[in-house]
Amino acid sequence: MKQNTLSRFYFCMFLLAIYFGKGTCWEFKRYHVRISNYLTGNKKLDVHCKSRDDDLGLHSLYRNDTYEFGFRINYFGTTLFFCHLWYDNFQVVFDAFVSKDNFILMECGDRNCNWEAQDGGIYLHNYRKNENVLKYKWG
Repeated sequence: MKQNTLSRFYFCMFLLAIYFGKGTCWEFKRYHVRISNYLTGNKKLDVHCKSRDDDLGLHSLYRNDTYEFGFRINYFGTTLFFCHLWYDNFQVVFDAFVSKDNFILMECGDRNCNWEAQDGGIYLHNYRKNENVLKYKWG
């Protein structure tokens, strides 16, 4: 009986060490990816985003429309969402969210990744610089 109680105690301590040992609480925050259509001429933009576990389906955006989805990073810190965007004969596939500190903090402003589809390509709003940065050209 005493051995069983001691084993439970150590197991609980182990779980607490894992819980508090990560040093940050980023995995509990809710993140958002926004994709906006700023193509000229009222062109329809089709958007299809996925992760390894979730297919978010097809969404059609007209000029100034926005598609947004939210999520939490998995415990292992491997969350990745990629998106396929296309209109007319142009398309691009890119990583819309990568759970790496430099991407989250430097590119997305801690919780929000704002992507814009423009005639010149796909832009990401860089919160540190407070400007939209061309990340991908249409192919």
